[in-house]
Amino acid sequence: MDPATKSNDKKPTQPIPVPLSPLTEWPEFVNTSRYCQQQQPEVKRRGRSRRMLFGLGKTARCNDSDDDGGNGVSEKWRNVNDRRVLLLGVLGCPLAPVSVEHSCASGDFRYNVKDIPFERSTAQYIIQQYLAATGCLKMMSTGAHHQQQQSGYYKNMYTSGTVKMKCCETEISSIQGQRVTNSGGRSQETDNVNGCFVLWQMVPGMWSLELVLSSGNKVLAGSDGDTVWSHTPSLGKQIAKGPKRPLRRLIQGLDPKSTAMLFAKAERLEDKKIGDEECFVLKVCASTEDLIARDYGPGPILVEVLRHVLYGYFSQKSGLLVYMEDSQLTRAIVGNDHINDANVFSDDQKIEEVMYWETSIGSSIGDYKAVEGLMVAHQGRSVATVFGFPDLCIQDEQPYMYRTRFEEVWNIDDIAFNIHGLSSHSFLPPSQ
Repeated sequence: MDPATKSNDKKPTQPIPVPLSPLTEWPEFVNTSRYCQQQQPEVKRRGRSRRMLFGLGKTARCNDSDDDGGNGVSEKWRNVNDRRVLLLGVLGCPLAPVSVEHSCASGDFRYNVKDIPFERSTAQYIIQQYLAATGCLKMMSTGAHHQQQQSGYYKNMYTSGTVKMKCCETEISSIQGQRVTNSGGRSQETDNVNGCFVLWQMVPGMWSLELVLSSGNKVLAGSDGDTVWSHTPSLGKQIAKGPKRPLRRLIQGLDPKSTAMLFAKAERLEDKKIGDEECFVLKVCASTEDLIARDYGPGPILVEVLRHVLYGYFSQKSGLLVYMEDSQLTRAIVGNDHINDANVFSDDQKIEEVMYWETSIGSSIGDYKAVEGLMVAHQGRSVATVFGFPDLCIQDEQPYMYRTRFEEVWNIDDIAFNIHGLSSHSFLPPSQ
């Protein structure tokens, strides 16, 4: 036999599975994996950690030097692609703060008001009005009467739409008042990008998102019901730590049932006015156990999620969700050795840098239209603000603060329910 023919008969070797890294839900500036990979022995740890916490190794510099004209900000910060990477990291595929139990019927939203606090009982009434206004309550009640699977709710959904994203303003300032601001003017017109997205959902808890911008940047994310994963240009493939949480885009008026389940145990706050709408306000926040499960560490950098809160504003007139706001506070701690716990250090360990990041996203939701008996929002606008500040009690060098604001306008072009041929195999995560 010909040796060449013999070699071609061999079976191809199987690729070695590579586990996915944890999903980074803090700003791209706190990138622990790159910090560990790029750290060099001859680089001083304090200087390296400062560049890492403020993103100076990639996009900015917060120390005065000759190459930046003494204004405290390097020209690298004005790189358009870097701002787009941060934009996608914040608004591309954010997750809700708490998990959702999808296997429920219409009766699961009814509680005995004598067994729960007054704030909770009024919140349940608001959720009942929301389900009735969207037509979701009728669908679930009809399905329960006919004993259909998933209580009459749709089994899967397809959605496509367009987005317009831009970086509105960026500011880096020192405690002493030194400040450099880039507003969304002519210098950042190239930051305005258009894009489109396709979103698939399958009950319970499976979804897949593909978002592509005209600049060529792309975000892929999904969940198979057990694993929530994401793929971004800067961080590659990652999985979300902690409980399985839904995609934020789904609860922005696309999936009323998931939205109702998200606020099922919410607390009612004082009513507020959004535009011309008088609104009920509901609050839901992640538990301490869920926040601890999302921590990143141990290692040279320990990242802790300190708080993640979501507020829903429901119109008193229509009963629909018209505004949603969430806030996440994250702390990144850099030590001179591997950190196992932020509050427990050995004698030879020392905290060198502590940086706090607060990410807030406010979304206006509107243009509700009936699609197969379900009211679905077809338009919205989200404004995200990322604010970073150091712990002044630990910093012994000149501290700097960072703030940037992004904006996204989205429209739904097409939406359909119960697509034939869609199966759970369409939502498998990337090969490990």
